[in-house]
Amino acid sequence: MNYDKLDNEELLFLSLGAINAGRDADAVVMLKTLLEREPGHVHARYLLAAQHAQIGLRDRAERGFRAVVADAPDFAIARFQLGQLLLTRGEAEAARETFAPLIARADALGAYARAMRALAGEDTAQAAAELQQGLALEQEIPALAADMQRLLEQLRAAPGAPIGEALATPAALAAPRFLASYGREN
Repeated sequence: MNYDKLDNEELLFLSLGAINAGRDADAVVMLKTLLEREPGHVHARYLLAAQHAQIGLRDRAERGFRAVVADAPDFAIARFQLGQLLLTRGEAEAARETFAPLIARADALGAYARAMRALAGEDTAQAAAELQQGLALEQEIPALAADMQRLLEQLRAAPGAPIGEALATPAALAAPRFLASYGREN
């Protein structure tokens, strides 16, 4: 498909539709087209990093999330996703540092960041408590809440399981169908 007649806002909107429909290749092409036109478009860069995570290109995803966080340190969900990715890679200290700016937040994302930091320290009891606290708060990102609920259930089902196993699931890294929703609100 030729995207020349679409403006950047249309490309972003259509890429979100492609992400939510599981059309990964279409989403990547649209996002790259948008980024060719506007290389600094933070939301498009974030979504491209999320797509890279979805299709298994973890190194590209990490580079993308790092770049977004460097350019937009207050883009909370990008920071959260980077922290999750680092945690799944076994980089606990880097994950803790990445989550640090989020832990003072009084919202659900702050509680989820505290849960991830607890997991980085292999404290599953604290992680479960923080997940419960976050789930009890207003949910600005329902897809993230669903992922955190699944993670809580995994922790409860296998309390002694290695942390890496719980975090290696798609729910823990949040499939991009959900990432598109994450980016809209945070």
